[in-house]
Parts: sequence; structure tokens; C-alpha cells
Amino acid sequence: MNALFAIAPQFADAPLLGLFWGLFTGEPQVRGGIRPEVAIPLGLVAVAAVVVLYAKEAGRLTAAQRLLLTGVRAAIVTVVAFLLTRPVWVSERAGERPRPVAVLIDVSQSMDQKDPRPNPDDQWRAALAFGLIEPGKPFPAHSPADRGSVPERPTRLEVARAALTNPRLDLLNKLKKTGPLEVSTFGSGRTGRDSGDTAWIKSLTADQPRTKLVNAALELLNRDENEQPAAVVVVTDGRENASDKSLTELAERYRARRIPLHIYGVGSSSFGQLRLRDAGVPESVFIDDTVAVPVRYAVKGVAGGTVDIVVKFGDREVAAKRGIPARGGDDLREVLTFVPSKEEAGSKKQEITVTVTVTPGGPAGVVADALTDSTTKPTQVVTKKLKVLVVDGLPRKDFQFLQRALLRDRRVDARFFLTEGDREAMKSGYPWLLEFTRQLNGTLSLEREEFRKLVNEYDLLILGDVPGKFFSREHQQVIKEFVAEGGGMVHIAGKWNGPSGWLTADGGQASVADVLPVELKPVKFAIQPPQGRYYQPFVPALAPTATRNPLVALEDDPLDNADLWGRTAPTGPNDTPSAPEPSRETKKKQLQPIEWYYPVTRLKPGAETFLVHPTARTPEPDNRPMPLLAGHYYGKGYVLFCAFDDTWKWRFNEADRYFGRFWSQCVYLAGVPRAIGTKLTQVSLDTLEPVQGKSGQIYARVLDENFKPYAADEIDATLEQLDADPNARDRTAPVKLRKLHGQDGEFVAPLPFNRFGRFKLTVTPNNKSPAHLEYRVNLPPDHEQAPGGLAELEMMKLAADSGAAERPGQFYHEEDLSRLPDDVKPQYTKFTRRDETVLWNKWWMALLIGLLSLEWFLRKFCGLS
Repeated sequence: MNALFAIAPQFADAPLLGLFWGLFTGEPQVRGGIRPEVAIPLGLVAVAAVVVLYAKEAGRLTAAQRLLLTGVRAAIVTVVAFLLTRPVWVSERAGERPRPVAVLIDVSQSMDQKDPRPNPDDQWRAALAFGLIEPGKPFPAHSPADRGSVPERPTRLEVARAALTNPRLDLLNKLKKTGPLEVSTFGSGRTGRDSGDTAWIKSLTADQPRTKLVNAALELLNRDENEQPAAVVVVTDGRENASDKSLTELAERYRARRIPLHIYGVGSSSFGQLRLRDAGVPESVFIDDTVAVPVRYAVKGVAGGTVDIVVKFGDREVAAKRGIPARGGDDLREVLTFVPSKEEAGSKKQEITVTVTVTPGGPAGVVADALTDSTTKPTQVVTKKLKVLVVDGLPRKDFQFLQRALLRDRRVDARFFLTEGDREAMKSGYPWLLEFTRQLNGTLSLEREEFRKLVNEYDLLILGDVPGKFFSREHQQVIKEFVAEGGGMVHIAGKWNGPSGWLTADGGQASVADVLPVELKPVKFAIQPPQGRYYQPFVPALAPTATRNPLVALEDDPLDNADLWGRTAPTGPNDTPSAPEPSRETKKKQLQPIEWYYPVTRLKPGAETFLVHPTARTPEPDNRPMPLLAGHYYGKGYVLFCAFDDTWKWRFNEADRYFGRFWSQCVYLAGVPRAIGTKLTQVSLDTLEPVQGKSGQIYARVLDENFKPYAADEIDATLEQLDADPNARDRTAPVKLRKLHGQDGEFVAPLPFNRFGRFKLTVTPNNKSPAHLEYRVNLPPDHEQAPGGLAELEMMKLAADSGAAERPGQFYHEEDLSRLPDDVKPQYTKFTRRDETVLWNKWWMALLIGLLSLEWFLRKFCGLS
């Protein structure tokens, strides 16, 4: 008997052998009907009645016939009594059975990526998966010259499908020999699949938007311990990005259960990625002056090699850095410099192109694919110094430091005058303007024509806190004409005179106020201003349309630049705006606060805002963020209005780093149009770094051929994806920009960032001056379609940390798959099976019918009715 128990597990799952085994180990039971204690007495009574019945037939039957008929009838009665109890035969079997082997196949969108395969090993791996070479043998040393039916750049899922259905590998059928096979696909969730017929693998698609690898693997543990898998085979690229547990926690759980993870890593990890994040190309450059082009780029997955950065002006190379050692990083920076010459000034292509090329290192004799990214931005060459005239009232601190900065700037030829300064000292000559010392009762004593000739010698006029009466009505009209004909003007507001003086001179609005980009009302400020409406310290905030504008770019990195400025306060219909309290770290980065500002009523049509107050808003019905730095074209000339004069505070611990850069950029923006012409069309984007899945707005400011705001309800534009297939139907798309309400010449269009890549927006209004803007849409962090190779190191660590010492997990490339089924060791679990064999079945009914038929035949044979 002990021998039988020892061999019992070997036939525990065989039905026939199991039945005979049950005869030795089972016991009868009943399932309803008449209870045995009732059926047995009834059966005995029936048998006794049969005996009596046939005893009475003694005269007609022989003794043998009576015994035979009595036995048959008794058997019939016994069978009926037996069936009335609905009997079953119950047996229990104990033994061991193999635990299942689970297979998880990744069908997330990252599996749809087409990996470059720059080295021979990666190319041979794809060939092996597609069955073109024999598995289990070393790869040839040379690159595969003819890969047959292997696609040029197969997707990861195509390679995985080919490997799983490769008859030479026969992975799934071999795994079935280890234990029952459970196959699932996973992405955002886990889906069970048919493990018997795996034809569905050939039609798998990578359409899941997220990868929850950890969640899918942990689900396999959420069952009875005896039902948990012996091993789990994972087919994935390792791009885990959505689970609520980490890979480390997954390895710990599997190690605790002694279940190994065997991971087939799909994809190539031997290629790198390059992204040119930004190139600081100025809108205008000066001839014979050093131009710095800061370049920011990101490199990932490159071991060794070199980086080449080339700057071209038009078609001519003007700067380059070659042979930079390649290294990984998300924010790598280089600064290239060049000096524009007459050749650049005469170039038909007034644009700068920056190209970054990464050549990965590799084994001798192996040429890796180079990575390249580039961007092109428009610029203009200024061939002469800008002549600037600065007129202020008292020598304010802003004036003092601005004077020093302009005198040091060799691109600028500046002259100065203070209406409230020492007239005798200013008669001494350079850098003071001697002609403005000719005054009568505080008013400049120059004839209109003489004043016009004097002013037109300059490209830019900077007016500070100048008394309204200093320039006569005719002088102000000349200033207006100077700007309309292409001259630039910057007005720096003051507390005592300008701009308030321009609004009250001669009993009405004077001409200087006409050219400003804002509408104003006279405001009087106390000599010793209390803390109040216009005196709360604040840091100006970037206007949404100015996030990429070079005028307010005080840092080369747009994100670093954004940290310098303040933050606007969110407001609702019934909210009172309050300045958000910055953190200590933010305060350290921000510019020094401004003490006051001159209030603005509203922007004029076609004007653009660069800086706004964090909380203050313009009066109703305008009710917009209060402009602090605004500009517009007045005729051919550009005018800037600065509503504060505390920029000297930005020199704190920084010298001229921010102060000098801010004012030089203001000077160039307003002064350059007179030297190189006026841009009739300008385009800007309202976000620093567009991200797929979000949206932004495109702004355009357009002047007509008469330098007035362009009168139209909408303008046309074209959006082109530069890195799309040239034959792609959706490479270009039309965009309609519609006029902003109440803002002539200003247009806007929503722009959904629904695809990642490089884009170029070209605005083509009917003013013979198209404009374009290039930008890049990036993918959010850990996005399924974000460029990236196989997460090889992470998957190797996950596999190694799972399982037990005698059954460790393993990581596999295609050349290792031939040994995967042998590495998956079986695990057994004990079981106890209770089997019930129903005895009131068709065979017992056949026996009953047979006995009834036999009795009928015997009675007929014996001559009984």
C-alpha cells in the first residue's frame, strides 16, 4: 500500500488511473433522494416479497427457474433501491503539480518606436529575431550586409513579435514544458490572452498610452500562494512610467516570494539622443563687434565621442567648436563668438543657423551614426554706431548709471543733457550736448528747422523726467515727425515732470504724448511719498507675450530668465489680486524690487507689453494687468515707455550684468529700426518651452505699408513641422490669426501642441513683409513616445534582484533567448484533490433496463405472464 501512495502523484491527473486509484482510497456517499436507512429496509422487504412471489409459482417452475427469476427480480429491486439514494463514490488524492509560468508582453506606445541600430550586434539581434540566423551561436564579427526581410528600422514590437513566433526559438512551446502557461499583455492595465493558440501575437499593436510594468507584475501575486507563478517572463523595453510602486519594490516582493523575473529586453540601448534646446541669436548684430551665441543642448546615451557646434551666417561659417568631448547631460552649454564683417552685412540671407553634431565613440572599425540637430533664426547686421541723445531733468541714479553704460558701449555714440543740471558745466562739451544749453525761461531756444536738423542726426531719443515746457509745441511736433520717419524713442517716467508734463503743457495734450504706446492721465506724486497705491515694492513680471522676447532676456537660458522676474497674481471675477509671496530661494534669484510706478490707463491699439505689475490693473473697463514696459511702432519708428526709474537697484551685487543688458537691449530695439529699417510683422509665442498635450497662443503684430496698424479681422499663417516626412499629408497646416478685440494690428490664434518636434510658423499678411517663428514642442517627462533607448541597466538590476539564490532572475537580449526556457526552472506546489464519481449515471440505468429486459425474456421463456 505504501508503494501505491508513493506512485499516486504520477497518475493523479490521469482520469482512468485516477478512477482505479479511487477504488482503493475512496468511500461511498449519497447525494439526496431516499436516505440509506430507509432505502435498505424497503429493499429487503421488496426482496422478501419477490421470494414469496416466486415460491407460489412452485407448481409451474423448476427449482432452477425459480432461483434464476428470483435472483433477477431481487437484483432489479436492489438496483432501484440503490439508485433512489443517488450514490457517489468520493475519493481524495494528494500530490504535487507544477506551478504556472506567466508571460507578460509590453504593448505600450513606447514599443512602437523605431530604434536606430548603429552597431553590428544590434543589427544581428534583429536578424536573429526574424529568423535569419541560427540562435545559440556567436554573431559574426562583420555587419550584416543583407538582412533579407528585416525592416530597415523595425519597431520594438515588431522585433518582439518576430522573436516570440520564431520557430527556431519556439519559446512559448518550450515554456509549456516547465508548467502551465499564462500569457498576458500589459500597458495601462493587464489583459489575459489565449495561451493555447498564440496566433494573436502576430496582430499585436502598441497602443497603450502608459506603461504600468510594476502593477502588471504585482497583479500576478494577488492570488492564493499555491496558484502563484513559478517564474515570470517579461517582454518589454523597460520604459516604466505610470505604476504606483517602484521597480525596487517589485524586486523586493518577488524576492520575498522566491519568484524569478526573466526579462527579455526589446530594443537598442547603444544609440544616443541629441536635442538642441536653444540658441541665443540676437535680432540685430553690429558690424565689427563681437557677437556671442550661447548654445544649450542635451545629450543622452552617448559613451565617448565628440561634439561639433557650427554657427553659420547665411551660407558662410562664422564660428565653430569641434572636438568637444561628448558627455551626457540635460543642460550642456557652450558659447560661440564671431565678428560680423561687411560680407555678412551684404548677405542676402540675414539669418544665423546653429548646428550641433554628436559623433559617438565606439570600437575600432565601427562607424556609429552621427546625431545632428539645428535651428535657424533671423537677424540683421547694423553697419554703423547708433547715435543716441539722452535728455533728463535731474541727474537721477538711473541717468547716472545709464550714462556710464552708454559711454562704455562702443556700438553707441551718445550725447546727454540735464534740463535741471549745471548749464555752465554742460557747456564744456562732450559728452554733453552744447546746443541744448540755449534756453529762455526754461524753454529750449532753437528754431524749428535748427532743432529738426539737430534731432535727425540721432537714431534714438531717450527722454526722462523732462519738464513739459522744455520743448515747445513746435519742438514736440518735430519729435513726433522724427519718430514717424523712423527715429526711435524711449521715455523713462519720472515722478515730477514727465510724462505728466506732456499731458498738461499748453493747456492740452502735447505731441510727445501722442507717440507713446500707452494712454495716461496726469498724476502728482508727493515729494516724500508714503507707502501707498503706487509705492508698494514689487518685481515686474513678464507679460505672456514677452516670455521669449530678447528685450527682457537678462539671462541666456529662458528658464533662468523667468526666475529673475516677478509672478503675476491670479484673479477671479470677485477676487482682489495680491502679490504671491515668493519663496526664499526665489527671492534670491529675483531682481531687486522697484519702489514705484507711473499708472497707465490703457494700451494703445497695436502696442505690445513686455513687463506688467504683479497685481495692479488698468482702470475699468479695460481691467488688464498694468503695463510697466510697453512699446509700439509709431510710423516707421519704435517707441518704448518705461513706467519706473529704479532699474539702478538691479546693480546690487551684479554691477552692470542686468542693468547694462536691459538698457542696451532697449537702446538697440528702439534705435536699430532707423539704421536698418522697420519690421512690419512680428511673431511671438506665449510660452517658454511648449510641451505636447498642452496649448499656447501665437501673437502677431502687423503694420501696413504706411506703418500704421494693419486693418483686418484676420490674417493667414502656415504651420510646418520641419522634422516630419516631406511627403506627409499633415506636414503643413493653415492657421488663422484673428484680431484682438479693440487692438488694431494685433492678432492672436490658439495653438495646440498636439505633436512633438520642430515647427515653423510663417505669417503672411498683405503688407509684403512675412515673418516666421521656429519653435520646438517637447514631450512631457516620462512620456511613452519620448525618445529613449531600452532601459537596459534598470531591467538588468530588476531581474538580478528577483528570485532566489538557486533560481535567480535573468536579463536577455535576442542572442540569449535560446537558453531562456532552460533557465526557467519548474516549481511544484502540493495539492489535495477530492473527486466524486457519480454512480447514478447512464451505466447504472443501462444495467437496470438490461435486468428488466432479462426478466421479461425469462418469464416469457418460462411461460409466465
